[in-house]
Amino acid sequence: MTPRPRFLFRYSLRSLVPDYAGSGIGVVTSLGLLGFVPLAGPVRWVATALALLFLVYFGRTVCRQLTHIELEEAGIRARGPLGTVIRWEKLRSLQLEYYSTRADREGGWMQLKLRDATRTIRIDSELDGFADLAGRCAREAALRGLALDAATAANLKVLVP
Repeated sequence: MTPRPRFLFRYSLRSLVPDYAGSGIGVVTSLGLLGFVPLAGPVRWVATALALLFLVYFGRTVCRQLTHIELEEAGIRARGPLGTVIRWEKLRSLQLEYYSTRADREGGWMQLKLRDATRTIRIDSELDGFADLAGRCAREAALRGLALDAATAANLKVLVP
């Protein structure tokens, strides 16, 4: 019996450029205010909090760039700074959520959440091959009789016709 192939998915640099740009502009602006403009105490605290928030956002973007997702016969693995593994037989939950950025629900992104008893893997739709990955994960969940909520089932129908 030949083993099933391993599938590899990554976030492209092109998909992460807006996140890098936004976090960079936020850090530079916040630190610029702190370094070059005399600020009142409360305003200084707000600027410091914003700088820290943008630094965290930058760090999150770096983690996404360094992470890749592997689908294997035994499970799914996120390799990277915050990596983890979920074996298919231990999978307890698969959710595909849609987050709209506009009132008409035209713009937005999806997030796939896979959980076992102790770990969660979250994957944004900016990942190259996201639709293929979500479809493969849904098939693995179906093979194991895992029930999907109505929103996840509807989102899968839209994403993986």
